[in-house]
Formats: sequence, structure tokens, C-alpha cells
Amino acid sequence: MALEGSLRDFDLFSLFNMIKIQGKNGTLVLSQGQEFVKVFFENGEIVGCDSNQVRMEDRLGTMLVRLGRLTGDELMGMVQIQRQTLKRMGTLLLESGKVTVSDLQDALFGQATAILHRTFRWVEGDYRFDSFLPPDLDREHFVPIPVDTVLMEAARIQDEWPAVERRLPSPDVPLGKSMRAKTLHLDIDREVSTVLDGKGQIQHGSSGLTHEQEVVLSYFEHPQGLKDVIQISRYEELDTCKAIAELLEAGLLEPIFGGVPKVVRPWVDTQGAYPVGSWEPSPLLWPLVVAAFLLPLAFYVPHQRGSVNLGLASLQPVDVRVVPEGPTRLRQAWALRMAAPRDGGATLAKALHRPLDGKNPAPDLTQLPDPMSPAPAAPPSSR
Repeated sequence: MALEGSLRDFDLFSLFNMIKIQGKNGTLVLSQGQEFVKVFFENGEIVGCDSNQVRMEDRLGTMLVRLGRLTGDELMGMVQIQRQTLKRMGTLLLESGKVTVSDLQDALFGQATAILHRTFRWVEGDYRFDSFLPPDLDREHFVPIPVDTVLMEAARIQDEWPAVERRLPSPDVPLGKSMRAKTLHLDIDREVSTVLDGKGQIQHGSSGLTHEQEVVLSYFEHPQGLKDVIQISRYEELDTCKAIAELLEAGLLEPIFGGVPKVVRPWVDTQGAYPVGSWEPSPLLWPLVVAAFLLPLAFYVPHQRGSVNLGLASLQPVDVRVVPEGPTRLRQAWALRMAAPRDGGATLAKALHRPLDGKNPAPDLTQLPDPMSPAPAAPPSSR
């Protein structure tokens, strides 16, 4: 029996905790409007997560780029191969050797937790739990996630998110580096240049920012909005937004008003990477369709009823001969005999395309004495 109800009556924390305590196996379907999220449980642990409206930043390839395990150009090449082979992205990445099993596990974990943490922010919705698990779960690369891990992180996000959201501008307002940020030397930049130059340890002072803040600040080489940065950030959505709020308060980021060109990232918007034009049929399409129907009829219609192609053989004229048996055959013989007593109905049977096999079995009654004629007088007996 399925368990279903509304999230207003039974919140997600209680629902996940009940599934964990009872060690259930099955699929939990959460719905809000047109969005559906499926969470797969086995022995009370999460073994998979999927959504019908998974945002671009939660896709497996994009998650690998965010984690720094794959470049955007490499992902674009793998997307093209996937469209040709129709294989799973994870399978293609492992076969190509571009990522390891550990990288794939980290990406699947990050994708699942990102979907779950966003779902825990739902205020209303419906749920349904069925004792059914799909057979195509990726058990080889998806490491089971304890429910307590998800609940603890979801509780932290719910506590901190309202305060962080109040410190942020509108998601559509582009942000850019201030003049002070442009002159600031980041430690992550100096570390890279030191490695490339082969020099020793860094002799410069610290920028005063945490490593997380420096990484987020490096995303704003071009002005862009919160949504664009979240798509490429290697950190969780809450941690990314918190770092942006701290950079705004430190005067290193500022809103940019006016026309700002949008940063194009084809590896994020893979649907727009290969524009598909409007399809127009070839002038030869309909002639080929007509020929496909007429050629089998012209060359492959059998001319004998014994063909195995009964469908095409049914187009031939009917030439079936019905041979009556038993009482019907006897009645037919009598009818022919009475209609044409001279030859027993043989000529009439040929005219009706029902020739007789041999002699008419019905006896010729004309050869018998007439039962209605008076009997001849008996000769007088002599004494």
C-alpha cells in the first residue's frame, strides 16, 4: 500500500527520518506544481535521486566542470559523442579516461545533494512512497548517502538561507568587480603563477580573503548575475551566495547597471550549443513514399493462392472451389437430376462451374415404372 499525503501535514524532515528508522526500500516521489523529484531508498539509505526539471548546474557533466575534474571544451566534445552513441554521460567519461570512478562518484553525490537541498526548501507540495525500485539504478558509481547527512545539511541551509538571501540583490542584477577588487592580488592567482614560473614560496602578503571568497571573486572577471555564477561555482548554492554577500559588504563586488553582455558558456547551456534549424521535407519525400507502397504491389504480389504472403495473396481474384459433402452433396445431386433428367444434370453442373465427379449418384426415376398408372389385368386362369 502506497503512503501519500501533503507536505503541509507531514514535512520532509519527518518523512525522511521515518524512512530511515524503518529501513524502507522504495521510491519517494515529491511534486510541486510541474516539478517532480524522485528519491530512491534501499535499507533506509538514499541510493539515487532524479528530477524532471534538473537545472543545468546539476547535470553530471556540468557538475564535473564545477568540481574542476573536466574542462568546458572536453564536456562539449563528450556531449557531441553522447548524441551520436546515445550512451550515458558517465559511461562515456569513464571510457574516455577523462575522469576516474572517484570523480564520477563525487559528481553524482554533488548532483543528488544539490537536488535534495533545494527540495527541502519547498514550503508546500505532495509526496507518495511506493515499495518499488527501478532496475536501472547506477549502483556501481552512486555511493549510498545516509539520511542523517542530508538532514543535517538541509537544516543548516534552512537556518542560514533567509539571512543570506536578505543580503543579496535581485538574481537578475549583474554584479562586477569594483576598482579595489581589480587592483587586489589574489593568493590563488599568485599560487598558479608561482607554479608556472618554477619559483619558490610566495613572498607576498595575504589578500585578506578566504580561499572560498577568492575562488568566487575569480568568477566575476566579467559582470554576471547570481544565477550565472551558481551555474559554474564549485561550491554549494548557499556557500556561493554567502561568499558573494560577504564580497558585496567588503566593497569588492558592486551592482552593474546598464547593458551588460551575457557571458556565453556553451558547456552549461548544451541545448543551445548546437542550434537546430527548422526541418523542411525534401521534394523527393512524397514520391519515395508512393513508390514504397507501389513497388511491393507491382513486383511481389503472388499469383498463386499457395503463397506464404497471405496479405498480398488476398488481392487476387477468388478461385476457391467449394466441394459439398454428406447430405448437401446428395441434395445437390437430386436437384441436378430433376432439373436435367436426360444426362443427370452433368451439362447444367458444368454451366454452374460445379462439375460432377463421375456419374450422378442420384438414381434416374424415369427408368422405374410409374406408380400412378393402373396395374395390368391379370390373365384368366384356365381350369
